[in-house]
Amino acid sequence: MINPAFLAYLADVAEDLDAARKLRGNRFAAFHVQQAAEKLVKALRIAHGLRPTVDHHIDALLAEIPESELRTRMSGLDDWSDFATTFRYPSPGGRRRPGPADSDIDAAIAEIESLVPLVRDLAPRG
Repeated sequence: MINPAFLAYLADVAEDLDAARKLRGNRFAAFHVQQAAEKLVKALRIAHGLRPTVDHHIDALLAEIPESELRTRMSGLDDWSDFATTFRYPSPGGRRRPGPADSDIDAAIAEIESLVPLVRDLAPRG
């Protein structure tokens, strides 16, 4: 049997990518890209016998994972980490930061989708 938390994280990745697609043109699409990346890394942590933790920063989540091509590719997703918090809220002066271009959203979605099968192949059994 595959670890149920691992499967739940992968299911959430798919839902966050769907939300990001639907929100293209809205700055909150970037939040869902970040969430998909974060949850994919948390699934990878589970595959390596590590706790998911509550951290939002991709690099921090990857820190305990052994070096590999997959880890290197996933570290590129750290650029989205600030969209988990900083970009979601207005500044004290009321300034709202714009989200990235739709082309950047699309590229990130494609990258995350290409990583999902690689992580799925590491599914922990037991």
